[in-house]
Amino acid sequence: MKYFLLVLTLVFLSACTGERKSNEPLQISGIYPHLAYYNNEGECGTGAVVPWAGRLWVITYGPHLPFGSSDKLYEISPELRPYAIDTARNVRVIPYDRMPGRHTGNAAHLDDPGNKIYYGTMEEGFYEVDVNTLEVKTLYQDANVRREPGKMAQYNALLPGAHGKGLYSGQGVLVYSNNGEATREALERFDVESGSLAEWDGNDWKIVRRNQFVEVTGPGGIYGNPDPARDPIWVSGWDHKSIITGVRNPETGWHFYRLPKTSHS
Repeated sequence: MKYFLLVLTLVFLSACTGERKSNEPLQISGIYPHLAYYNNEGECGTGAVVPWAGRLWVITYGPHLPFGSSDKLYEISPELRPYAIDTARNVRVIPYDRMPGRHTGNAAHLDDPGNKIYYGTMEEGFYEVDVNTLEVKTLYQDANVRREPGKMAQYNALLPGAHGKGLYSGQGVLVYSNNGEATREALERFDVESGSLAEWDGNDWKIVRRNQFVEVTGPGGIYGNPDPARDPIWVSGWDHKSIITGVRNPETGWHFYRLPKTSHS
C-alpha cells in the first residue's frame, strides 16, 4: 500500500512539474482539478451542465433544500476558467421564497413560448415564469413547502413517484418524468412498481406509464422543439427487465420500446 501511494505521488508530481505554459490550467490525464466544486451540505451533486451563449454553465445542488443552500451557478469559459456568477455578470435571480423547490427542469410554455417558461421541481412543484419580468405564477405547490419540520417531503401528493427529473413540452402537453418510489418495499426490491411518466394539458394531469423515467427531450433540445405541434417527444427510462425508450407521436400518442441492459442497475 505504501509503495502504491509513493508511485501515485510521483506520478502526480511528475504531471504537475512537466512542461506547461504558465497561462494554461493544470490538467492531469485530461482531468482539471481546479474545476472541482463544493458546498456545505454534505452532498454536492451536479444539477445541470448546459452550453449557452459561448460558455458552459454548471449548477450544483445539496439534498432536500427547497429554500436554498450554499450551492452556486458556475460559468466556464473556453479557456476552462470557472467562477461563480455574481451581479456584475447580469445573471438575474428568482428568490427561493417566490419559487421554492429543488428545480429539475424547464420547458417551453404551451400557449406563450415567446414570453413564458415552465419550471418543474423534484417534489412536483410547477411554476409559470414571465421571462421579461420574472413574475412567478405557482401552478402546483412544491411538496417540500408543506412538509413537517425535520421530515422528508410528503410524496405522491400530485403524481406517483418520489424523485422528479425531466420536463419538456410539445404536442399540446407538458411532460414530466419521475424515477423514484417512497416505499420501504422499493428500497428492498428492484421489481416493484416505481416512478412514472405524466403529462399535463394545461388543466389536468394524466399518468402515461408507471415505470422509472429520467430524461425527457425532443429534437429541439434545450431550445424547445422548433415545430412543437408536430415534432416528437422522447423519454428514457427503465424497469427491472430492460431499458425503456418512449416516443410521443402527434397522431398516435405514446409508443414504447425495450432495449437490452447488462444488469439490474
